[in-house]
Amino acid sequence: MTIPLQVIKILKIGLSLKRGLFIRKRVMITFAVAEIQELIRKKRYRDLKESISEFLPADVVQILRSLDTSERLLIFRLLPKDLAALVFAELGPEEKRELLDIFTEEQIRKILEEMDPDDRTELFDELPAIIVKKLLRLLSPPDREIAYDLMKYPEHSAGRIMTPEFVDIKTHITAEEAIQHIRRTGPDKETIYYAYIIDANRKLLGITSLKDLLIADPQIKVEDIMQKEVISVQTLDDQEDIARIIQRYNLLAVPVVDSEHRLVGIITVDDIIDVIEEEDTEDFHRMAAMEAPADSYLNTGFFTMLFKRFPWLLALLVTSTLTSNILEHYAPVMQMVVALAFFIPMLCDTGGNAGTQASTIVIRGLAVGDISLKDTLKILTRESLTGITLGATLGIFGVIRAMLVQNSDPFLWVTVGVALAATVLAGNVAGALLPLLAKIVKIDPAVMAGPFITTIVDLTSLFIYFELAKRILMPH
Repeated sequence: MTIPLQVIKILKIGLSLKRGLFIRKRVMITFAVAEIQELIRKKRYRDLKESISEFLPADVVQILRSLDTSERLLIFRLLPKDLAALVFAELGPEEKRELLDIFTEEQIRKILEEMDPDDRTELFDELPAIIVKKLLRLLSPPDREIAYDLMKYPEHSAGRIMTPEFVDIKTHITAEEAIQHIRRTGPDKETIYYAYIIDANRKLLGITSLKDLLIADPQIKVEDIMQKEVISVQTLDDQEDIARIIQRYNLLAVPVVDSEHRLVGIITVDDIIDVIEEEDTEDFHRMAAMEAPADSYLNTGFFTMLFKRFPWLLALLVTSTLTSNILEHYAPVMQMVVALAFFIPMLCDTGGNAGTQASTIVIRGLAVGDISLKDTLKILTRESLTGITLGATLGIFGVIRAMLVQNSDPFLWVTVGVALAATVLAGNVAGALLPLLAKIVKIDPAVMAGPFITTIVDLTSLFIYFELAKRILMPH
């Protein structure tokens, strides 16, 4: 049963009046999907075009994901070129590839021409090289040259995510002339909130905001109101470092300069938000010992997801077999004191938890720039003291636990208590040290968390436990 269009419109108006409700937007999109499907069924394409054009790009994406392929294709044909490009840029990699397979060359050309250069570069990064070559041929010569310029920079660098669409002005013009220049060129720029002052060789001399230009004396020279101390980044700087700079100085955009300090592009805050999301997603997956998929969970193929997870699980399985070797090596000790086996889970779990806590703190500190490699000694000292304090406290609980299990062997109590204290200390030190070592050898520190650190600490705790048992219990 379909909902009449008039009812849908009344419900949408009612929902639009309820400001501040988190669920409002989702419900409105649900009604929009019903309305759009009804318009498609009745072939009322003019009304359909008006209806879909009322939504923001991100909302159109949500609507498209509720439609089938033929309906999505029809919607794209009706969207204005600029909105179609914005919506296309918001889609996931698999969704983009699906549409590219069914679009005509002319449709693809229109979308590529309307896309921002940085969004276009992101699209090319997501596609196989053979498809990228075909798409590049569809671009106009100037756009193709821009695409080649951006793609020559390393992945995850400033040059790769910047856009060359920015407002640049010369020092000798007045504030009024600068505003007129922005009016002429602004529609084609990524942002007009900042204007960058350059010389004849395109070297960055300063920066001014649109606000400063508007409130300044119209006849004052730009060089007299520009800010000469400019926060900028290099084309080869890592995108994570740029995210920290934009966050630290609350910037809407940051200029990108080459090795000769020539202005070549800007990176806007919306691009950095995407970078933060990408980096956080990657770190979360690596902390769980798996590679991050390029697309969302439901849009990632089954076998692709298997391949992302299996190698890590296999590596951890191989590493964990060392646990069996340790148990086999100390089998005579366990045969002499069977009660030792009762405390293995407690030791391994506590040590792994301590290691995970320490590694999480250090990894997060490295990610946000709170700590660096020069702080290694301070970090190890601090975590060692923390490990000793926590270990001593938890060791007392270990002794009490051993007394409850085996109340007639004080040597076992001491073994469990000391082993637990030493395991917590070892977990803290390993959890702090491994991410720092990863940073030194240029591996993502997030790898040294979760299952990886737990496996390492498990091996360490078993070795400590049975060595102590061998030395304390065997003579008795």
